[in-house]
Amino acid sequence: MLARRSLVALVCGAVVATVAAVLGTADSAAADGMGEVVEAHPVTVTSIPTGAAFSAWQVRYVSQNTQGAPWTTLATILRPVNRVEPPVLLAYDAIIDAMAPQCFPSYQMQAGLGQQTTTGVMEFDMLYLARALERGWTVVVPDYLGPDGEFAAGYVEGRGTLDSIRAAENFAPAGLPGSATPAAIFGYSGGARGSEFAAELAAAYAPELNLRGVAAGGVTVDIASTARSIDGTFSGPLAAAAALGLGRAYPQLRMDSYFPDPGFRTTVGNACLLQLESAFPMMRLSDHAVTPGGVGLLDIPEIAGVVGTLRAGAYGTPSMPLYIYHAMNDETAPIADTDGLIGDYCARGVDVSYHKYPGVEHLTGNVAGSPAALDWIGDRLAGAPAGSTCGMPGQSIIG
Repeated sequence: MLARRSLVALVCGAVVATVAAVLGTADSAAADGMGEVVEAHPVTVTSIPTGAAFSAWQVRYVSQNTQGAPWTTLATILRPVNRVEPPVLLAYDAIIDAMAPQCFPSYQMQAGLGQQTTTGVMEFDMLYLARALERGWTVVVPDYLGPDGEFAAGYVEGRGTLDSIRAAENFAPAGLPGSATPAAIFGYSGGARGSEFAAELAAAYAPELNLRGVAAGGVTVDIASTARSIDGTFSGPLAAAAALGLGRAYPQLRMDSYFPDPGFRTTVGNACLLQLESAFPMMRLSDHAVTPGGVGLLDIPEIAGVVGTLRAGAYGTPSMPLYIYHAMNDETAPIADTDGLIGDYCARGVDVSYHKYPGVEHLTGNVAGSPAALDWIGDRLAGAPAGSTCGMPGQSIIG
């Protein structure tokens, strides 16, 4: 076990050393409005399996951290040669589930890491990006956790997504008609967090955007519920990454103090999803978290108070149609949480189409549901009206 962890730490360190060469160094946040592009350059993206020709740029744009302070983060803008006219925009929230910059799509896509590797998990993301480009959509893929990797801190995920849309619309080479651009947002699993929270924040944070719809699958509605669900499973290390990510976003929680082993903190802070799961298989949070009296980390009042504010549904009411889908056997994001969220949305009058897939779990739920979600987005971008499952049994469609 020690040898495995040492190897993972060594690999992480080697990758981190190359990140600056690809991403460049962080700037101070500009005093411009949110979504302002402060730096841009063309990039080569070889990880998307498509024959569709496209141009790509990496842009640094202004957004906000969890506390509302301005900073700059990165996004990759993809413009297909044979794009639809008038142009449309998809903000694609890739699965990150980590704090380290080499796990972010701006690095992964340039490094050609389109398949599952020891440094990331973007295989499905690349397939869906290919389908979007083949449909002629311009796409923006944000590093929505920001330069500090505030993993699991919902506000930064939603703001980073919305500001990436502003950035793409502000970026002249993308050739978009500004805030009038028909736009949509899509994400699954960790990416669904940015999509879902952007939907809730949009009316207050980015009301000028022409958001036609948001599709989110395998949504983590409640961090605490998910942490308990994955505790002691293959995905168990994600709970520690989420806790430490929240510590970056909310320094008053002193999260590092509950993980006294500096080697553990370093490995978790520098590892991508598959590295985490390999280094700490079947991990329980209590294996590494040391708390007063042995109380559960998420039951500490200060932590529980913050986590409670980050539950989906707490950010605002979506003003655009939603397409939510979930595996009925999801072992990572409990479907009961999503059922409750949909009931709440329906009660608020949100136009939501909720699709539940029987016989599949979190990973295969992506395969089962995401193609239909992309079709739904296509209809919204084309201007077709959206339906709703509110009022149906369970407010949903099975299958």
